[in-house]
Amino acid sequence: MEEEDQHPTQKATKAKYPCLRCKKNVAKNSRSVRCGICQNWVHVECEGMPVDFYNLLANQEKFGVTGVSWSCSACQSSAAKILEMMSGYENRIKEVETRMTAGEAEMSNMGREVKKIGESLKERDDKIDQKLQKSEKGIYEELKQRDMRRANVIMHGVRETDKENATGGERRDWDRTECLAILEVLRMGLDDRDIKFTRRLGDKPNGPRPLCIGFYSDNDRDRLLRRARDLEKTKFKDVSICADLTWKQRAEESDMVKEAERRNEKELTDEDRSKNLQWAAVGAKGQKRLVKTAARVQSDPRTRRSDWQGRDRAPPPQNRPHRHNTPEDRRRGLTRARSESSQERESGPPGKK
Repeated sequence: MEEEDQHPTQKATKAKYPCLRCKKNVAKNSRSVRCGICQNWVHVECEGMPVDFYNLLANQEKFGVTGVSWSCSACQSSAAKILEMMSGYENRIKEVETRMTAGEAEMSNMGREVKKIGESLKERDDKIDQKLQKSEKGIYEELKQRDMRRANVIMHGVRETDKENATGGERRDWDRTECLAILEVLRMGLDDRDIKFTRRLGDKPNGPRPLCIGFYSDNDRDRLLRRARDLEKTKFKDVSICADLTWKQRAEESDMVKEAERRNEKELTDEDRSKNLQWAAVGAKGQKRLVKTAARVQSDPRTRRSDWQGRDRAPPPQNRPHRHNTPEDRRRGLTRARSESSQERESGPPGKK
């Protein structure tokens, strides 16, 4: 396309399609190409483009190619920068994707760890629930056993029947008879109607088996335990009586005794020793408690009377009767005191007839 002639005197007009090189208008019939990026035109001669390449661009169908475009140097420079930036962005995107992949793997691992922790916590909670249920059941059974045994006593050393091939009923009758004899010696004022049951415990060893006795009343059991020491002065001196305790109660009292020994060994102060104090498990069986009390002095009964020899006053009586503080004993004491008072009134004061 030939360049349009302009009159020198005419005012120059702005080119509609200026050449990127010479800035002149690119005519329709001129050999020119358009940049595929910025869409601006340039003369082939101004660009210095080879003719063969121009013919390829102008006649792509003829040469059997499509999609071939040309870009100017400015766009190529910008495209290079853009490509460089895009390459940087791609690298950053790849880095982010790598981090995301690693994060996803880490999250997956964390998810598995969280799942394991959840399963472990669930397993622990199940074990705790099982232990709580077992503990609650054990506490219930222990309280039930204590309630069942609260009116029972265990007698050791009570002889069994010598009759061979004795029936179960005959053995029970024998045990009840022996039990009633012991109660009578202790002046308990009880009969067969006050005994709920008698039962031998364990297999028969060389000696008599322990005899478990159940009363209908807790008070009867408590009175019997208080008077049990009086058997030492009777024909049943080889018989001992104690409360019917559960295994846990016996273990607790055993641990209490061991704890008292430990405290006496490691926790007693010099002041406690100077005051003759020590830790001890005191109280009846099944009701023991750990207290600090005065240490008991063990003395030989054979030298007890000789200690008083040579003194001005007489020794204390050796066979002082044991005093009880039960309602029955108090009533007996009151009756005896009234009887002695009435005899004194009838006979007059001492020394007078």
